[in-house]
Amino acid sequence: MTALVDIVKLDTIGEDRFVTATIVTNGGFLYGGQLLAQGLMAACTTVDAARVPHSLHCYYIASGKSTEPVEFAVQRDRDGRSYSARSIAAIQDGRVLMNMLASFQVPEEGFDVQGATIPNVAQPPAEPALYPLPTSPDAQLWDPEPDAALAQPTRAWCRFAQALPDDPALQACALAYMSDFFNGFGRLPGYPQKSGVSSLDHAMWFYRQTNMNDWHLMDWTGHSIAGGRGHYSGQFYDAAGVMVAGVAQEALVRRPPA
Repeated sequence: MTALVDIVKLDTIGEDRFVTATIVTNGGFLYGGQLLAQGLMAACTTVDAARVPHSLHCYYIASGKSTEPVEFAVQRDRDGRSYSARSIAAIQDGRVLMNMLASFQVPEEGFDVQGATIPNVAQPPAEPALYPLPTSPDAQLWDPEPDAALAQPTRAWCRFAQALPDDPALQACALAYMSDFFNGFGRLPGYPQKSGVSSLDHAMWFYRQTNMNDWHLMDWTGHSIAGGRGHYSGQFYDAAGVMVAGVAQEALVRRPPA
C-alpha cells in the first residue's frame, strides 16, 4: 500500500511551485481526490503553519494520467490578520488539470453547534469486508448498507490504515482525498445505475479538526440530474456523530453509449 503521507509529499521545483514525489498508478486514470489532496498540500506549504484549511473550491478541467507526475503552481492571493487565500493550478504535460481556491484561518473560539445528526447506520466491525477500491493507497471504505441494486454506496465509513501525524493540514488533505469517492445519485428515482459519472467541480468546508485514522461516515445526497449534469452534497461525521466537514459537487452524468 502507498501511504497518504507519501501521496501528498511534494518536491519544490521553484518559488511556490511543486511536483509530486510519488507516482501512484491506478489503471491509467488520475483520481480526483488525489489531485485535491495534493493541491491542498501545495497551498498548505505556502501558508503559516498556525493557519489551517477551512475551505476549498475547485474545477476539474482535464483528465490526467496516474503514470506521470503533476506540477502545482501556487499563487499567494492574500495573507490577512486571520485568513489567507491561495490559488492553485495542477499541471501535467503543459495542460491544466485543475484550478483550486483554498482558504486558511487562524483557529479561534466561537459557537459550536451543528444542524444535522449522523444517520443511523451500522458501525464498522472489528474486521470489516472493505469496499474494493480502484486506487492503491491505504484508504479503507466499508459499506454499512450494501444494496446490490446500487452501482456504488451513497454512505460509507472511511479511514486510513497507516498512521497519520497529528497535523491539521495533513488531516485536511486526508479528508479531501476521501471526499471524491462515490456520489449521492444512486438513490435518486429513475437514476440509471450504469451511467458514466465524472467530476466537474468540487467544494469542501472543514468544520472541525479530526483524525482520519479513525472511522468517519460519508453521507451523500443526490439533488438533481439534468442537462447531462448532476449535483450532490453531503457531510463527514466522526464515529461520535460530530460533523467534521461538508462537501458539494457537480458531475458530468451521461448514459453509456449503446
